[in-house]
Amino acid sequence: MNWYNIQLLEERRASVPDEERMEELKAGREAALADGAQLATADPEESGRIAAVYAARLKELKET
Repeated sequence: MNWYNIQLLEERRASVPDEERMEELKAGREAALADGAQLATADPEESGRIAAVYAARLKELKET
């Protein structure tokens, strides 16, 4: 969540904000919120799947 918030703030502060990127970031933040809520009732298999998705995203972000 924090990553999305920082990215949105940086985009808003840009001299010419990229509206498409902002929409993508907002959608990603909403998906992360939904996944976080799902974790509260997820079984171990589902929790592992969600964790793997976010680990892959984090790795991808670090490589860029």
